[in-house]
Amino acid sequence: MLDNIRRQSHPCFGPARLWAALGLALLLPTTLWAGGHTIKVRPPNGVDDTANIQKALNEAVAKGPGTTVQLAAGKYLTQQLATYNFHGTFKGMGKDKTTIEALPNLLVNSPDGCNGETLPGGALNWPNGTTNRWPSLIIFVDGDIRVTDLSIKVTAAPGTATTLWYMCGSPCTFLIESLRFMGQHRTNAWVENVAFEGLPDDSPTSRGFNVINGVDFVGELPKGTADLDYYTLTGNFTVRNSSFKSTGSGAYVGGFVRDAKVTIGGSPITGNVFKDGWVGLDMEGAESSSFEISYNKSEGLWNSMWVIPWLDIVPTKPAYYSIHDNTFIASGPNFGAWFAPCAVLLSDDHQFPWIRATIYNNTVELKPDFLGGEGIGAYNTKGTVIWNNTITGAGTDAIGLWGSSQNTVIGNHVRDFFADPSYGLARIYLDPATSHNLVVCPNPLDTVLDQGTGNKVLGGWPQAKASGEAVTMKSHATAPFARPNLWKKKPVQFR
Repeated sequence: MLDNIRRQSHPCFGPARLWAALGLALLLPTTLWAGGHTIKVRPPNGVDDTANIQKALNEAVAKGPGTTVQLAAGKYLTQQLATYNFHGTFKGMGKDKTTIEALPNLLVNSPDGCNGETLPGGALNWPNGTTNRWPSLIIFVDGDIRVTDLSIKVTAAPGTATTLWYMCGSPCTFLIESLRFMGQHRTNAWVENVAFEGLPDDSPTSRGFNVINGVDFVGELPKGTADLDYYTLTGNFTVRNSSFKSTGSGAYVGGFVRDAKVTIGGSPITGNVFKDGWVGLDMEGAESSSFEISYNKSEGLWNSMWVIPWLDIVPTKPAYYSIHDNTFIASGPNFGAWFAPCAVLLSDDHQFPWIRATIYNNTVELKPDFLGGEGIGAYNTKGTVIWNNTITGAGTDAIGLWGSSQNTVIGNHVRDFFADPSYGLARIYLDPATSHNLVVCPNPLDTVLDQGTGNKVLGGWPQAKASGEAVTMKSHATAPFARPNLWKKKPVQFR
C-alpha cells in the first residue's frame, strides 16, 4: 500500500494524508490487511459434509491470516475435523440457522488414553481426521481462531456417539468435547454466539452425557514419548454470548495451560448460559494466568463452577481468578459427585496454594434437590476474598472455609440461606483447620460457626457446635481426583 501512496503525484497528497492513511491502517481490522479472503462451504448435502468442511479449512490455512470459512444455512453432518495453524474465522449464518451435528458412531482409532503418547511406529499421537481420530468433534491446533454464529450438536443415542475406544483400559463411547483448542505455539481462540448441545447418556460406556465438554482450551498435545509430556498451551481464550446444554461441562480450561488470559463472559451483554450439565465452568490447574469470569448464568447438577487441580499436578506459579456478577444455580441431585457439592468450589493445594481468587457480587442459589451442598466452598485457599454475594437455598452452609487461611469473607447476604439441622453447619462455617481468616457479617442473625485458630469474626450469631456432616464434607472435598477430562490418563471428569 505504501508503494501506491508514493506513486501519487497529486500535490494535495502530502504528509498529512500519509499519516491519516497510516492511522486508518492501524484502526482497520487486521483481516482486511492480511488477506480478507472468504471461502464458502457448500450447503449441507444431508449425508456427510466432512470432506467439504475440511477442504475449506485446509484452503483457509493455505490462504493465510484473515481468511473466513463461511458455512451456509442448514444442518451439516460431520465426522471429526482437525486443522493446524488456522488464522481466521470459522463462521455460520447464526446459531439458529447453521448447525454442525456429529454423525453417530464416529470412528476413534487413537491409542488407549493411558499410554497413548505415541502411535504404532513411534510417531507422536497428534490428531487428524483420517488415520488418527481422537474422540473430539472439532480440533484446532495452533493459530488465531474465531468460531462464531453457529450451533454444534451431538445427538447420538446412548452408547453410539463413537465407536468403542479405551481410556486406561475402560471401554468408552462418548466424545471428550465438541470443540477443542490446543497447540505447541501461542494460540488465541475466540468463541462467540455459539450454541453447544449434547444429550444425557447413561450407557455403561459413557459418563452421563454423550459429550463431556462443550469447548476446551487445553495443553494436551504430546511433545515427547514420556508419560504426560505435553506442550504447554499459552494464549488468549474468550467465550461470549454462547450457550451450553446437556454437556458434562460447558467450558473447560486446564491441563498444561500457562500465561493465558481467559475471559468467560466479561460484560453485561456478553455473558454465557450453562445448564443441564454436571458443572458449567470447569477451570483446572492453570498457572501464571488470569481469569475473568463474569455475567454468566451457570446451572450445574454437581457444581455451577469449580477451580480445581488438574490431576495431582500443582502449578508452580499462581493464577488469578476474578469471579463476579454471575448467577450460579446448583440444581442437583448431587449424589455420586466426586467433590464437595458446591455451587462454587475452590480446591487449592494445602502446601503450595496457587489459587488467587476474588469472588464478589454473585447470586448463588441452591435448589431443594441439592441436598447437603454449599453455596461457596473454599478448600485450602489462601488470600481468597468472598465479598457481597447473595446466597439462598438450604444446605450445609452458605459459605464454607476448609483448611483455608488469610481469607476475607465480608458483606455477604446469607440471611435467606437455611442451614438444615439434618446436615447443616451454619450459614458461614470455618472448619478446625482454618486460621487467621476475617469474617464480617452485615446481619446480626447470620449464623457463624468458627472452629479454627486465630480467625476473627465481626458481627453475626456465633454457633457452638456442628453436626457430624463437617467430617463428611471435608473427606468428600479431598477425595482423589478422578475426572474424565483427561484425554489420556484422564480419569474422567464426571464419573
